[in-house]
Amino acid sequence: MEFKEFSTYFDPDEFLFEEGDPGECAYIIESGSVEVSLDKGGRKLVIATLGAGEVLGEMAIIDNFPRTATARATERTKVTAIPLDYVGQKIENADPTVRLFLLLIMERYRDLLSRLSHVFEGMSPFELDAPRGDSEDNTTLELKSVMAQYLEMQKRISTAVNKPSSKPEKISIGESTLQDTKILVIEEKRLKTALRNEEFRLHYQPIIELASKKIVGCEALVRWQHPSGKLFPPSRFIAQAENTGLIINLGYWIAEQACSFQKRLNDKFKQPLFVSINLSGKQFEDQLLIPTLANIMDRTGAAREQIKFEITETLLVANPELANKSLNELKETGAKLAIDDFGTGYSSFSYLHRFPFDTLKVDRAFVSAMLRNEKSNEIIKTLVNLSHDLGMDVVAEGIETDREADLLEQYNAEYGQGFYFSRAVTEEELIKLL
Repeated sequence: MEFKEFSTYFDPDEFLFEEGDPGECAYIIESGSVEVSLDKGGRKLVIATLGAGEVLGEMAIIDNFPRTATARATERTKVTAIPLDYVGQKIENADPTVRLFLLLIMERYRDLLSRLSHVFEGMSPFELDAPRGDSEDNTTLELKSVMAQYLEMQKRISTAVNKPSSKPEKISIGESTLQDTKILVIEEKRLKTALRNEEFRLHYQPIIELASKKIVGCEALVRWQHPSGKLFPPSRFIAQAENTGLIINLGYWIAEQACSFQKRLNDKFKQPLFVSINLSGKQFEDQLLIPTLANIMDRTGAAREQIKFEITETLLVANPELANKSLNELKETGAKLAIDDFGTGYSSFSYLHRFPFDTLKVDRAFVSAMLRNEKSNEIIKTLVNLSHDLGMDVVAEGIETDREADLLEQYNAEYGQGFYFSRAVTEEELIKLL
């Protein structure tokens, strides 16, 4: 069967899929009704009739088997399709124990279906059409037993993964789960389309030398120019890109655009101007990350020493061994490294000497609190002094007042960025500022 788009309608008697078809997607029923049946030698056994808020076709995309049943719309039915690659990514990222249990459940689920199918094949047309009563033979009783087990397993799985329902007799994924899943599936598809259609844009926030008040570089920040006309900030889509793995390709696109911009800056201005590029911890799971970034810097003609990759501490905490290996390899390319948002989460001073950072970026939370909180003041002074002792320079983030800028300069922080100097702007606007 041909795979349909994620939101579509099926007319009465139209098949969603047939037995033996590849499992390309599962379906959430939004409205209408679907009959699920087994068909052996022209004989049909209906094993379920599903309605709004229920899911079908999930088994084939979980364990990558062909369809074991046929699904037919019994009335005009609207569904949301959940693609195979979407589910595969979620299973791949799941806890190993959860993955194991899921596969065990699927194995037992299919075993019940297989037994049901074999019993069904062994029954004569007379047995299928005969009225039920005290004269039921062993085959009929076996069929009823397997069906009861099948329905019980459905009920137990539903109970395990769903909130209590006011209608416990209905096997449903639940309204909130339905809506959440639809949103996630649609958002992922939109992100893929956005990347393919080049809807993402880079803006650049100037980084200022505090002593001279001159622009010495900038941080590349991605935006999504949504078809609705709105310009979405990273907080609107980066987490979803990380969860789905799209951050890998998006990250390379960002690096390509930012390195190309650095080359244009070099060609236009005499003084060196660096460009900072954020890297997600998820990107370091790609074994080709370092050689690909090196290739991008070479291909675009960017000055490697003027490219600075910013890494948050999430990577350092989650996988310090991988971080140490990857960051040292990245450092060997000639690019600079910065630890971003230092002072939040699980920040540890051990990161500063263990990893080859060139720059420490003080989180805006400390900067914004420094005028009203003496402890924040002392923390910033300590971080600046420690960074210098370890051979790093300092960028203070989130500067919003002249007083903050003056104090940070007094503390010998080299650089600053924030709304006091400029918001993130387009390439053309940044060149005008220069």
